[in-house]
Amino acid sequence: MHSFGLKIRQGEQGARRFMDQAVTGRKARIRWNWQRIWIAEIRRAILWVPVGIGTGVWLYFNLAEEPDPLWSWILALPVLLLLSGLARRGGLAFLILTVAVFSLALGFSAALWQTQRLSGPQLLFAVDETVEGRVIGRDRAQSGAPRVLLDRVRIYGVASDTTPPRVRVTLRAEDLAPSPGERLRVYARLSPPSGPVEPGGFDFRRHAFFANLGAVGFARGLVVPLGEDRFSGPFDRARIWLERQRMRLSDSLAAALPGPAGAFAAAIVVGDRAHIEEPDAEALRIANLAHLLAISGLHMGILTGLIFVSLRLGLAAVPAIATRYPTKKWAAVAAILTGAAYLALSGGTVATQRAFIMVAVALGAVLLDRPALTLRALAVAAVLVLLIRPVSLLEPGFQMSFAATTALVAGFEALRKMRRYDDRDRVRRSRVQRLMRSPLVYLGGLIMTSVLAGLATAPYAAFHFNRAAPYGLVANLAAVPAMGMWVAPTAVISGLSAPFGLEDLPLAAMGAGIEWILAVSYWTASLPGASVPVAAAPAGVLEAMSLGGLWLALLHGPWRGLGIIPVAAALLLWSSPAQRPELLVSSDGRLSGYLGPEGRALDQARSSAFVAEQWLARDGDMVAQADAAVRPGVSRDKTMTRIIFKNGWQVILLRGRAADGAEGFCRPKTLLIGPLPRSLSGPCDRISGRDLRRLGALAIDPVGDRLSVMPSLSQARRPWTLTGGNQR
Repeated sequence: MHSFGLKIRQGEQGARRFMDQAVTGRKARIRWNWQRIWIAEIRRAILWVPVGIGTGVWLYFNLAEEPDPLWSWILALPVLLLLSGLARRGGLAFLILTVAVFSLALGFSAALWQTQRLSGPQLLFAVDETVEGRVIGRDRAQSGAPRVLLDRVRIYGVASDTTPPRVRVTLRAEDLAPSPGERLRVYARLSPPSGPVEPGGFDFRRHAFFANLGAVGFARGLVVPLGEDRFSGPFDRARIWLERQRMRLSDSLAAALPGPAGAFAAAIVVGDRAHIEEPDAEALRIANLAHLLAISGLHMGILTGLIFVSLRLGLAAVPAIATRYPTKKWAAVAAILTGAAYLALSGGTVATQRAFIMVAVALGAVLLDRPALTLRALAVAAVLVLLIRPVSLLEPGFQMSFAATTALVAGFEALRKMRRYDDRDRVRRSRVQRLMRSPLVYLGGLIMTSVLAGLATAPYAAFHFNRAAPYGLVANLAAVPAMGMWVAPTAVISGLSAPFGLEDLPLAAMGAGIEWILAVSYWTASLPGASVPVAAAPAGVLEAMSLGGLWLALLHGPWRGLGIIPVAAALLLWSSPAQRPELLVSSDGRLSGYLGPEGRALDQARSSAFVAEQWLARDGDMVAQADAAVRPGVSRDKTMTRIIFKNGWQVILLRGRAADGAEGFCRPKTLLIGPLPRSLSGPCDRISGRDLRRLGALAIDPVGDRLSVMPSLSQARRPWTLTGGNQR
């Protein structure tokens, strides 16, 4: 009995030791799994470097005042820590913190340096003067009239040290725009680049500053050709020669393929959209196919991919070459050179530069025997683009292209991880791998590509263009394969056969493919609900969605799902009732719009059409300006507009001679806006024409017993604001 009890106790002790070992082993496994996850995340930490650089750029452009250039010295501390090795000696956490600070400082300094480098004179007020300049580019305005971009500008009556480096002039419809390199003289109305149409809107003035564009205007007289201007060097000569070839090729394509097909071909081959008619462009926008017109990553990728695959297959067909030489690298070099030539021929726009950098990084990875399409290659491309042109971060093209590419690469990386071998039999594949060998994989890949790219870019398209395309996925599934497998190959073949006079047949085939894309666009645009208006998003929505998307794409640990939180919060905030300004006033005082029970009521049926269109779009309202001009809520006539708020305040906009009798309207709780006389006195508040030019478009809301007036032009002293900063 005693021995039996001893055995029981021994058994209990053994069981307890076994349980203790099991618990210890489970803890060890859990600890090992977390270490493995942490190590995997550390290896991917480099992917967050472009995010840090972008954050630094974003911080710079959101400053209230222009920082001193000495702020670039903030780079010194993290650089010294990295070079001295102190960051590594301080531990992994300190090293990561140092790299994060370095990335942030690098982006901030790059944006600061670019701004200081481009600081130049801008026109401060409208002038009617004779303008001389050399044509370096030409296109068409929205009205269809020819438009030229001039450098080496001379404006009569404006001092040379205050003359903008570049101006853009819209010529009269009957004028023929001179070819690039020719100098012209024309009497024109020139104005400073316009600011946002409302607070928080797109700032064309900042965009023009970074394009070195100091004035825009329209011709009021005949164009006088002055002959070809001199060249300042071989680079200048090459640039003008390339621009001439672009225009010549564009005109040739438009002539060879009459109608919309030729205009589409000129846009995708040389980046010239001058021949695109507005109905065609609108149909492409509604169908979410307008991206096919821009020479971006899709076009650059298709072209270089065709060259890479064709050359590699051709070299592989010759055993004597394929077995002795690195044909894959030869094909990559040829594709990079082709992409560079395409970049030069297409005009070298910002979108095309960004596309070429991304393609060059991917093909450079092939030269280094690395995978071409990885998040690391994408991170390198993002770093290069942000350092070369930091202001790209604020542009829709940058945001949409990198969002789509990041979603695609991250999505297909996750798909590749599902293709695994069985541990007990490495010959037997999983179900996913057997599916990958099915012909349906190509259709599935096309659908997955369209879904991922569409979901990634939809928030940015809605944010910037205030519209959503519910049928965009269907249109892209029908049109993008035609672009990649039909239009692009025939365009390449026509270019290769043109020197031999054999381009007619491939051009006709390309035109047929373009007709199919346009037919898809018009069919999609004709569907009910093809274009859904989207109201302007509140502040911080786009940043939150970007952070959530990056979190989902770049992290792989169990905390990856937390990225859904900022995305969901942004969508919830965006879907809440829009807080739009109750009253908007244009920067010239010619148009106002009051948000009434039936929508925004405008006081003009035709004047300031672009401003009216933007206001209604940001309201999420798709009505025409003429329909909005008959809505109730505004008392209007030719000389004045009166709006009465619920708190008893009234806003009166005076125009023309009505401003001379402004004293009769100057009463308590009244805001007068217009060309008011300086001698005006009385108990009213006032915003004169001079104040309006300084403040820009206004957003006015009743707040308690007062009125809140928000200007669209930032009063911060920044180089691109004409109210402060570098004014000369």
